[in-house]
Amino acid sequence: MRSGRTIKLGLVITAAVIQTACSQTPDKTAAQRQQAAKTQMLAGSTLPPSPEVTGSIAKPVPVTDIETAVRRVVSWHPSIQEAAGRIRQQNELIADARSGYLPSIGGGIDLAAQKGDSGDWSPRFNATASQMIYDFGKVSGRVEAESAISGVRRAEFLATVDDMIRETVLASVEVMRNARLAAIAREQVQDVSAIAELVTARTDRGASTRSDKLQAQARIQAAQSTALEINAEKQRWEGSLNSLLGQINDVRLRPSFPSTLNKACAGPEPAWETVPTVIAAKSRKREADARVKLARADMLPTIALEGTTRMKTWGGGDTDYMVGVTIKSDLYNGSSFRARQNAARYGAQATEAAIAVGKYDAQRSWIQSASQVGSLSTLLKSLGSRQTMMRETRDLYQKQFLDLGTRTLLDVLNADQELHSARFDEINTRFDLYKLNVECAYAAGRLRDAFGLSSPSPEQISADAQKVPLRAPRT
Repeated sequence: MRSGRTIKLGLVITAAVIQTACSQTPDKTAAQRQQAAKTQMLAGSTLPPSPEVTGSIAKPVPVTDIETAVRRVVSWHPSIQEAAGRIRQQNELIADARSGYLPSIGGGIDLAAQKGDSGDWSPRFNATASQMIYDFGKVSGRVEAESAISGVRRAEFLATVDDMIRETVLASVEVMRNARLAAIAREQVQDVSAIAELVTARTDRGASTRSDKLQAQARIQAAQSTALEINAEKQRWEGSLNSLLGQINDVRLRPSFPSTLNKACAGPEPAWETVPTVIAAKSRKREADARVKLARADMLPTIALEGTTRMKTWGGGDTDYMVGVTIKSDLYNGSSFRARQNAARYGAQATEAAIAVGKYDAQRSWIQSASQVGSLSTLLKSLGSRQTMMRETRDLYQKQFLDLGTRTLLDVLNADQELHSARFDEINTRFDLYKLNVECAYAAGRLRDAFGLSSPSPEQISADAQKVPLRAPRT
């Protein structure tokens, strides 16, 4: 009777465990879906709910300016999804490390034969339970190390957001730059064509030579080639921006640059400790310090309260019990303890250098960009006055060529080309200034602030990571 009750008890426990495991999975999935339906983006703007919740993907907001483009990219890009997933993964690793503080319960069936069983062999059911009492910092060291890695993942999440914002803004700037250049190139073709028409009329009347007509036609072809090259470059950058946005539609951006970025290179040097790369390096330093403590703790014993029991599943025999305090430690493991201690100590030294490298790289990038702003701003003013003078020069040369004959066609064509060259230079300089301000904001870790995606706290980052949708929006 006793063995029968034991078998029934084992079957009931097994069935309960299986039922519990099966019932937890759908509940967890449902909770995740409910959480995904309530999500919002990093800065508080609403993201499209996960397709697993709605069954379809909401139509995205049309991209008309840089701000909209940035928010679109941040809301769906796979790189940000990956970084968000790393945070969630690390949170589970922290939970795994903290489980060392909780009791451990196990059980199983022993099918081995033992001496003295003779013909009375039967499987033995065994159960064990243990609770760590004191381990000299082993569990706390693992928790501290995993928590430091979580800080690294959060910093990497912010760095990924910064990278995607920078890439999106630079692509948008190039699209707007080439759109402006294309407009100037079309005007250049029109101006040269107008001059060529006058030359053709003069040639027909015998007032100009055939070489003048051919020269004008050659300049038209050169202007058309320039326009085609600019259009090709514009299409290339539009394709790059479309790839970032996850769409195939044509991008039509308003020719405006965010005012929050116009003065990004002005003022004193930023606080480099807030740059994501520096934050990540400091988190790695905390991880390395935790590894050093953990390596020392591994050399010491672990004190735990343990209990075990063994009983036959059928037949007779006494049940074995054991409850007591155990002290366990490795007496020798081939110098592994010392090697791990040395590795952790050298890793801590390396992370100190990594912090300095992160600050140096960010500072160098900021200084390189900021140092060019002053000279380019002066050049921009010079190009504006140069355009006015060259326009007057071209008109004067054209009048002298047509009315007085004191200027040649080459003088007129060269003056017109120099005018449009100055216009091209002005546009390129203006958009180069935009790019320099973007680089300054990126180096200082201020791009998120410039677009209203303010830096959240570590707790908010972990929560925001769970709000990123799983798929790209359809177009």
